[in-house]
Amino acid sequence: MENLVLMTMVLLLGTSAISSGETSWDDEAQQYLAEYNELALGYSNSHTKIQWEYNINLTDHNAQKAKEASLEWTKMAREAYKNVSVFLTRPDELSPETKRMLKKVGSRELDDEDAKRLTEVSSEMQKIYGSSKCCRSGPEGEEECLNLEPGLTKIFAMSRNYSELKWAWENWRTVVGRKIHPLYLEYAQLKNKEAQLNNFTDYGHRWRDEYETPAFEEDMMGLFDEVRPLYEQLHAYIRRKLFEVYGPEVINLSGPLPACVLGDMWGRFWTNLDAIAQPYPHQPALDVTPAMEAQGFNISHMYMVAEDFFTSMGLEPLPKYFFERSMLTKPEDGREVVCHPSAWDFFDGEDYRIKMCTIVNYENLDTIHHELGHVQYFQQYSKQPAIYRDGANGGFHEAIGELMSMAFSTPNHLHKIGLLEDKVENEEMDINFLLRISLKTVSTLPFHLVNDLWRWKAFRGDYKDGTWNQEFWKLKEKYLGVVAPVPRTPEDLDPPALFHISGNYDMIRYFTRTIMQFQFAETLCDLAGHQGPLHTCDFYGSKEAGAKLKEMLSLGSSRPWQEAMEVMTGQRKMVAGPLLRYFDPLYQWLKQKNQENGDGVGWGQDYVPVLQTSQCTTHLPSSSPL
Repeated sequence: MENLVLMTMVLLLGTSAISSGETSWDDEAQQYLAEYNELALGYSNSHTKIQWEYNINLTDHNAQKAKEASLEWTKMAREAYKNVSVFLTRPDELSPETKRMLKKVGSRELDDEDAKRLTEVSSEMQKIYGSSKCCRSGPEGEEECLNLEPGLTKIFAMSRNYSELKWAWENWRTVVGRKIHPLYLEYAQLKNKEAQLNNFTDYGHRWRDEYETPAFEEDMMGLFDEVRPLYEQLHAYIRRKLFEVYGPEVINLSGPLPACVLGDMWGRFWTNLDAIAQPYPHQPALDVTPAMEAQGFNISHMYMVAEDFFTSMGLEPLPKYFFERSMLTKPEDGREVVCHPSAWDFFDGEDYRIKMCTIVNYENLDTIHHELGHVQYFQQYSKQPAIYRDGANGGFHEAIGELMSMAFSTPNHLHKIGLLEDKVENEEMDINFLLRISLKTVSTLPFHLVNDLWRWKAFRGDYKDGTWNQEFWKLKEKYLGVVAPVPRTPEDLDPPALFHISGNYDMIRYFTRTIMQFQFAETLCDLAGHQGPLHTCDFYGSKEAGAKLKEMLSLGSSRPWQEAMEVMTGQRKMVAGPLLRYFDPLYQWLKQKNQENGDGVGWGQDYVPVLQTSQCTTHLPSSSPL
């Protein structure tokens, strides 16, 4: 790790050598930024290596090293901010680009005591999340303890036993959510304090400010209002299918859904419900796991198949040391690891890795395409300065990942690479495919929105003490039509039982990514010369689409996201129109099917009976500015 004293001396050099006329103030600032860039790249590499070791080996020793690295980073950022502040005292002598770069360097940090405590709290939350298990009596009375991956995850994917699902759901929130509860309250207080040091009203304000958009919260709500009719039709259809499995004791056909029956621990992705919800099961299966097994797929082969998608478009292959340095399977040596899939940039222009407990199935192959989308983004902006090595905004990185996994999963592409034997093109196959895609996109929109809407409200003090969890479930019911399957108590705090919340990742990035991935898809399909409905497009092999994608990715965050969007799509805003056009055949089918079933939309007091829904006009594709 870089020596902190040396780092501070180098950082201060940029302001100690102020010229006496030989060079301009802007030149001095650029010299400082060049020095900072070299320092930041070296330190980011060292820091990321330490964080990597902790994530693939959750020991107390590695946790301590990760804490120390975070504290050193905090001190470096504090010193950098002091230097930047000097340059910003004479803003009229700086170019717009220099000012933009300076504002991305460093920040005011908490004092040493608070910074140390924040690091401890964050580390402890990650450790609880990564190492917790749920235990129960086995078939012969022995204790059976299950990690999140693969044990509990498999239950939600495969089980249709409501008691078992409810047990797993409740126990995970007991061993994770309740333990994290006091830590998260302290964490929120410290992050608010840190945000206020940097002239934000609260931590949520700081997050939203990264999108450089006035009235960002209101704009997100407006986008959701546009897609809400599609979500409500999907919700009504899935409610009927769950009713057929669990009966009226569990599912109320005019009410919200219990959170434990939606296919994963959090009800985030409904993909595992495809088996019970597929409209036309006699059509060829879109889950190509059997074909993968028959063809002898292994873990390495899965990553090479995904790599081929990118290289077919003229994009970068996997880096030299990818297979050697990544963690692609769960270790068998007893180590506790964080299995949640993630892509890692080590800031040296050559080391990019994936951390994932991969297993051979279609769902994991889909995820690999997503994660390699992140790696491709890393590779394309690797020539940018350190402060610009990121997506144009938080949603861009995620949108690229989802864009590539969605393109991979089309029946056309699966047939092209030999995983779907028969190329069947008919309306029934289209509806099967669109429903499957909707279960990992449309279903997530209110989920991601609510997780950040809850945090924004909590951070700015909208909730009374002791009511945070209660308010969370009010939002879940209002926007998702989902409720807790068991009573919640004052000891519970359920949101941190999700990786992204305990790990301090905003989730509005996933909401925006779902909007933007369809904008990007529409553009790439046009460039690939696609003819026909948007959902049938496969831009595999299109060098024209690859060149446009590369042009946007290589910008990193060097330009405001609106400019990056314009480079890619010709637009400067997020719009819902492409998503609505993509799913319009499914939307029309859902309306008809729900009417045939006698099912209205909505839940509780907002339930609209079928006689009223049948009078509704078509929800046309539209767009809203951001």
